[in-house]
Amino acid sequence: MFKMVSQLFVVLFLFFVTLGEAKKSFLSFLNIEQTEILFFTKMEEIITVSSNYKDKQLNSSYLFVQSEDPQLLQVVNVTKKFSPDITNFTINLVTDEEGETNLTIQLWDSEGRQERLIEEIKNVKVKVLKQTTDSLLQASVHIDRNILVLILPVILLNKCAFGCKIELQVFQTVWKRPLPVILGAVTQFFLMPFCGFLLSQILALPEAQAFGFVMTCTCPGGGGGYLFALLLDGDITLAILMTCTSTLLALIMMPTNSYIYSKILGLSGTFHIPVSKVVSTLLFILIPISVGIVIKRRIPEKANFLEKIIRPLSCILMSVGIYLTFKMGLMFLKIANIAVLLLGLLVPALGLLFGYSFAKVCMLPLPVCKTIAIESGILNSFLALAIIQLSFSQPKANLASVAPFTVAMCSGCEMLLILLVYKAKKMCSLIVEDKRKKKILV
Repeated sequence: MFKMVSQLFVVLFLFFVTLGEAKKSFLSFLNIEQTEILFFTKMEEIITVSSNYKDKQLNSSYLFVQSEDPQLLQVVNVTKKFSPDITNFTINLVTDEEGETNLTIQLWDSEGRQERLIEEIKNVKVKVLKQTTDSLLQASVHIDRNILVLILPVILLNKCAFGCKIELQVFQTVWKRPLPVILGAVTQFFLMPFCGFLLSQILALPEAQAFGFVMTCTCPGGGGGYLFALLLDGDITLAILMTCTSTLLALIMMPTNSYIYSKILGLSGTFHIPVSKVVSTLLFILIPISVGIVIKRRIPEKANFLEKIIRPLSCILMSVGIYLTFKMGLMFLKIANIAVLLLGLLVPALGLLFGYSFAKVCMLPLPVCKTIAIESGILNSFLALAIIQLSFSQPKANLASVAPFTVAMCSGCEMLLILLVYKAKKMCSLIVEDKRKKKILV
């Protein structure tokens, strides 16, 4: 199962390095502040192209910009601003309808009466999405309220059932030997944010989008972690403990990482950490699970019933969760390019690979290895979304919000694929074992 994830990681990493180097070699003088896909939120938009080309004569270079579809996107003007080391060209664009087109950007130098083309960037893809009165985030979360009303009691019942499966002896063991929790915390709050930053730089993502991936990578484990730990035969008690511990640590590590990486990326402003959301997430896990623990001690027969229904409830919640994530994220995918999608695939795969590898090196039991991998790979991306929406103004917030939604959707798909492969292999093993027993009996 995890061999497949490691092979996927190697292939994607090589692809990223190749793509990043190709981009760097292509942009020798010109550098576009945003990615190839530009997100428009109003009728007018301004983009900046910087140039490190030194003019042969005073003010001899200029930028020529042409739209492939002038009816969709018009170039109003291009202004030039000097600085000691770099020249910035500001391009004013106007649009009045949705659609896609391409820009051609040329840097020219007029030497006397002759004009010389210095550099040309063709097919800069532009995707125009007109903003409505609601923000993109508000438009994306208009989910059927009836679904939420129906699913909330099921979530609480499922968490209560998980409480019935908790073994208090495991808590005591982890308290004495906290290595699994430490491995998970190091992976989640140190290694993953650095990898998110590094890969976003290799792909030359815009600063806001790079910050979105870093914040997603520094999120604590999500509630789906102990759900998949159950379905993949991991250590459920350890999964719940790791989720609670990482959520508590997030109160310190998320603001720390946001400060460090915002400075590295050159982002200014105040970054708001949703403390209330972190605390409510922690309570939302702890309260129903504590109720389940009490039920197990006081009413064992009810606990037995809850343990029987935990797997079907978990499968239902997993399906609904993936559906709702896709429904909320489809609008953001309109402004996602291939690099963002591949990075979204790689982030959960990296978490799974690092968590499992570290646990294996430490020679921990297989269920514990699975649990550490799952807790490292499944992140509470919606905490990152809250930070981004509270900290950035539009349209930068919407550009950065692509990261948590992309990671959430990709992690759900990857975990579902791993689960299907695991169950298929387990079923095949049971069939082979059954045939072997029949042969022995004959």
